[in-house]
Amino acid sequence: NNQCPCHKTSHWLLAEQHGSLLADSMTRITATAAQAAALLLTLLCSSWAADAARPMQKDVEIRILAIGDSITEGVVPSKNIKHPYTIQLRQHLRKLRPNARITIENEGIGGGGIFAVGFQKQTTIPPVAQRAIQQAKSNGKPYDYVIVMLGINDLLRMGKSAKEIKGGLQQIYGWALDAGSTVIAVPPFESPGYVSKDDYKEGERRKLVAMVRGIAAGVNRKRPGSPKMVVIDLQATVMDFYSMDASERSRWLDDGLHLTEFGYDVLGRAIARVIERNLADDR
Repeated sequence: NNQCPCHKTSHWLLAEQHGSLLADSMTRITATAAQAAALLLTLLCSSWAADAARPMQKDVEIRILAIGDSITEGVVPSKNIKHPYTIQLRQHLRKLRPNARITIENEGIGGGGIFAVGFQKQTTIPPVAQRAIQQAKSNGKPYDYVIVMLGINDLLRMGKSAKEIKGGLQQIYGWALDAGSTVIAVPPFESPGYVSKDDYKEGERRKLVAMVRGIAAGVNRKRPGSPKMVVIDLQATVMDFYSMDASERSRWLDDGLHLTEFGYDVLGRAIARVIERNLADDR
């Protein structure tokens, strides 16, 4: 109470200066915090945008090449029509990926194979596959998926062994993999209308299925991440034709070799589900 006014004024001025400095510091801290918050928000938004864009980028376009023989063509001999599995494949993928642009090119050649020459197109299948795969790659639009289903003409018509056919299949798989495509291998189906279950040609077919599985296992071991080669063997489940009675078999097979429209549709949906799982794994 006995302090002089000058002493009080000095304290007041010091407090005023201290308060001014404190306020200035707080202003700078607040500004810095705001800038940091803005930067963090920008980074988070960029991250969220990138995460959101990834599935959209995958959904921009799905490009598929179907390689094979008359079964890939979708031949239904009794009706003299073609109803390829790619019809149902496209429809099912549209339901699963409504925003995607889906391109499917069907290179089925009736009668063709690794060694067998097609009936109408006088060529074997490997050069057709190579040309399509390499052309797409050179155009900057490689196929996302290459479906390979062939070998039955080589087995039945040409009498080739599983080992001989394996080499040609590996070549096609290699072209597709080198182009960055995922390979979906569908081994030849049972043909109860042409060979019995005990026929040596059916034995070679079973060997070929095992070989294709072995190739896929080797490919996927060398390429970590999502499978780059998937084998669809419906004979091991719903399409075990030799175990069916005549009535049930006729629902699936038109002439003991080619599928019915129902059979082709089941195949198309099975391939679509494989592609859907692959897309989900890549996210």
